[in-house]
Amino acid sequence: MIHKMKHNSIKHLLLLSVILLLLSKNSVLGQAQPEITFSNTTMAAWQEHLPFWFWANQNGLIAPGSKFLNLSVLGINSAKRNDPSLLNINWGTTLAGGLASANYFQFNQLYAGIEFKGWLLKAGRFHEETYYNGLSTTNGNLAHSQNALPYPKIRFSTNGFKTLPFWNQRLAFKAEYDEGILNDDRFVERARLHHKSLYLSYKPSEYWYFEAGAEHYVMWGGNSPDARYGQLPEDFKSYLRYITGSMGGEKFPQTDQLNVAGNQLGTYQLKVIRSFEKADVTFYASHPFEDFSGVNLRNLPDNLLGLSLEIKDKTGFITQILYEYTNTRQQSIRDSLYEWNEEKEIWERMEFDNYYNHGYYRSGFTYHGKMMASPLFGPLKESDGIITGIRSNRFYAHHIGILGNLTEFVRWKGLFTLSHHLGTYTQPYEDPRNQFSVLLQLMINHPRLPFTMKLSGAADAGNQTGENSGFKLQVSKSF
Repeated sequence: MIHKMKHNSIKHLLLLSVILLLLSKNSVLGQAQPEITFSNTTMAAWQEHLPFWFWANQNGLIAPGSKFLNLSVLGINSAKRNDPSLLNINWGTTLAGGLASANYFQFNQLYAGIEFKGWLLKAGRFHEETYYNGLSTTNGNLAHSQNALPYPKIRFSTNGFKTLPFWNQRLAFKAEYDEGILNDDRFVERARLHHKSLYLSYKPSEYWYFEAGAEHYVMWGGNSPDARYGQLPEDFKSYLRYITGSMGGEKFPQTDQLNVAGNQLGTYQLKVIRSFEKADVTFYASHPFEDFSGVNLRNLPDNLLGLSLEIKDKTGFITQILYEYTNTRQQSIRDSLYEWNEEKEIWERMEFDNYYNHGYYRSGFTYHGKMMASPLFGPLKESDGIITGIRSNRFYAHHIGILGNLTEFVRWKGLFTLSHHLGTYTQPYEDPRNQFSVLLQLMINHPRLPFTMKLSGAADAGNQTGENSGFKLQVSKSF
């Protein structure tokens, strides 16, 4: 929800921020005082836009296209309650204002939820949980990153894992069921986004932990400007076809009647943790699927594979190191059919996948100009201010993330990403394109300072998004 604001609107939003701060002294229903955070960040690039690791995976806080940005963020949320047997109400908001070539203001988060006995009902815009201390390129899930602004939705879920009976607390599950709306400027207006997930975890001993699950997304409904599609089905019977991955009926476009209803995609997820005396080693995998291809593992070579080593002693120079390999080049073409091309007079493979692009949901798996999947997919195509697809979804990438300490009060972080892009099967690059992106960050939290400080430098090199470099300074305070 990034857009220009009129002067009066900004005044009203600033007034709302003051009211929230005044009300925060005593929260509703007698709960503890809320948590308040404030940060101010200045970032600048020597070239035309900010480096990759300055804007990627920032929950859409960073507006695209700027070479200079001063960003102020105010967060207010209810304090956490530790007694799951009580009825707990949680709420929060994150207000962000950016001074750049085009100033903007956004409600990055605005949500409320009710929790009772491990079940949660939550509505609004809200961030997802961060895994692997933020070192992953896509939070461990190829289709579900923290790259875009959260879209408004309502979610019914477990609050984390719930143990199952008769398994001595070794077997547990967690699940989510969401319905949201993509209310940005996009090709198909007000498209809906359905999401559900189911995970099982098993802990046979104190040294081993296994987790497996699946995430399922369906983009459905909305109004297309293309006369061939127009208003897409949104009735209850059609909704059941969407969420069950069924073929489309008579109301659906011809492609859906031959395949499945809507834009279906998701991932299989796997995690294995081996705990040692001095460290935890985690292996994880995220396998994409679109429609039935991928579900039946026709695209088996395409995966996000990760390995994390986390040291239990948090005082050393390196406390965690993570490696990821991402491959999306195959896209089910191995078993696809052939079709005769009259113009080229050759047989061409057909029915390959086109990850996170779609025939009539042309804005693809994006929201407010950012990928909702891994930010390594890109760059995005744009026409008249509307995203019309992903330019490159066939690539492989190597990534290393490191956390550690320089001194007792200074932590450091490094991200190093090398990617090799091929474009798409329908519009391949004439020559492959390479890109290298790096971030180095110092996090200073000294007791003599009244705030926490982060100093960062980042750079890009290559012919995918170009040469770039910049710096960032952030100060923040929690109350």
